[in-house]
Amino acid sequence: MYYDASAESVSRPLVHYTPKAGWMNDPNGLFYDRSESTWHIYYQYNPNDTVWGSPLYWGHASSKDLTTWTEHADALSPSSNDSSVFSGCVVVDRNNTSGFFNDSINPEQRVVALYTEHSPVSQRQFAAYSLNGGYTFEKYEHNPVLDGNSTQFRDPKVIWHEETEKWVMTATRSHEYVVQIFSSSDLKSWELESNFTRHGFLGYQYECPGLAKVPIVGNSSLVSSGVTHKWVMFLSINPGSPMGGSFTQYFVGDFDGKVFTPDTAETRLLDYGKDYYALQTFSATENDDVLGLAWASNWDYAAYVPTYPWRGSMSLVRNFSLREYQPNSEAAQLNLFSEPIINYDALRLNQSIQTNATNIKKNDQLFFNLSSSAHGLLDLSFEWTVNKSNVGKKDFSALTVKLIGATDKEEYLELGYEANAQAFFFNRGNSNVNSMKENSFYSDKMSANVEPYELLSENEAVFKVHAILDRNIAEIYLNDGVSVTTNTFFLTDGNFIGALEVRSSVDDVYTVSNFNVKTTSG
Repeated sequence: MYYDASAESVSRPLVHYTPKAGWMNDPNGLFYDRSESTWHIYYQYNPNDTVWGSPLYWGHASSKDLTTWTEHADALSPSSNDSSVFSGCVVVDRNNTSGFFNDSINPEQRVVALYTEHSPVSQRQFAAYSLNGGYTFEKYEHNPVLDGNSTQFRDPKVIWHEETEKWVMTATRSHEYVVQIFSSSDLKSWELESNFTRHGFLGYQYECPGLAKVPIVGNSSLVSSGVTHKWVMFLSINPGSPMGGSFTQYFVGDFDGKVFTPDTAETRLLDYGKDYYALQTFSATENDDVLGLAWASNWDYAAYVPTYPWRGSMSLVRNFSLREYQPNSEAAQLNLFSEPIINYDALRLNQSIQTNATNIKKNDQLFFNLSSSAHGLLDLSFEWTVNKSNVGKKDFSALTVKLIGATDKEEYLELGYEANAQAFFFNRGNSNVNSMKENSFYSDKMSANVEPYELLSENEAVFKVHAILDRNIAEIYLNDGVSVTTNTFFLTDGNFIGALEVRSSVDDVYTVSNFNVKTTSG
């Protein structure tokens, strides 16, 4: 494929992985090589165009710090031009249960991929193994290892279940709204154990399921009784998101190696933004940390975003934990918390701004000019206190941070909180990029309900936000990650954020404290 280098977008994210060229969607095969201290990711990849289409390959990248990435040659290719390598996973078969390896292969590099081989007439689960730590793969000669006799049977995610000493696979019968759970002793022969059927939002189809054993942190009745972990079922759907298009949901419960039993009937949203899909967790992490990566786009408009010569980016890697959360005065529940992983030592820190606590008046503002070379990543965190006794019921009582373009100040983003709605908002609609302004599915405003981080009194509540803006992706973590909203945004190419302005629409309601801004150069 020929690319015009002069047309390349300069707004390529710095720490959200993007391929050099071509189309990328779902993350696949995430694993950690402990022997080399290297993280590997694979992904759905069309190297021949900037839109989805067959044949699809597994692209491949690696990182030492989950922040800076090195792209490698394609790792898996389809069997024919009318087939594709669809989503799947990678496990580290340290004990050589598969028999694919000999003693010359380091146990930490006994890498086996399980993936969907898609053709016009079937979707079947294949196995492949690597003899060089995941850089190239050899397909198992007796594939498929699992055939569901269906054109909609896909996305295997495999984990090692310690208690039963077996491999466990989740895969979807996508159009039947079924997650099937299989077990195996050798990664080659699989036995159906149970079905997880018609749970949560259904939408058009289920995709990309996964099970993870997630630690419980903080004070809770479960921890007091000796329960340190719960199981989480991740499940994506497209289309059918309550925000439009594609999204990822999750369920908290128990798993005995055969059956996943959710604690309650409700589903939860993993991210309240438009651009967080097909989450997958890493295999072979140290300390059994649950780290996950998602595709930072939405099928509603992914083919039309103004990036070149690539389309598609990954989210930041997040560290997941379960904590007790009280969404209202009557209920408490375990909720997934998300912590972003960025190694700032690997980036060039350009500027750091801090302020003292400031009461924001209606006609005042906090204004910060960013360095002229701050055209990379912007990290913003602050707390705000809401004095509810001064909130009029008819007022639009908003605290707003305006992030203003450096070269075209008419382009800007907004994030903030409105007291009567008791919700956080993000606005990406003030852009001059016509391809997105004219796209009816590219919603320009998003919101997320969030309870106070801390109550100081009956009328005073504290909230926290941590926003990471990486050229054309914003990940916003509320109250230490109890809620997250991830959204791409597209200002005119090269119009990086040049200033911040903090305003309030009312008097004596908002006090801002611990306001911190960090920027990095590109």
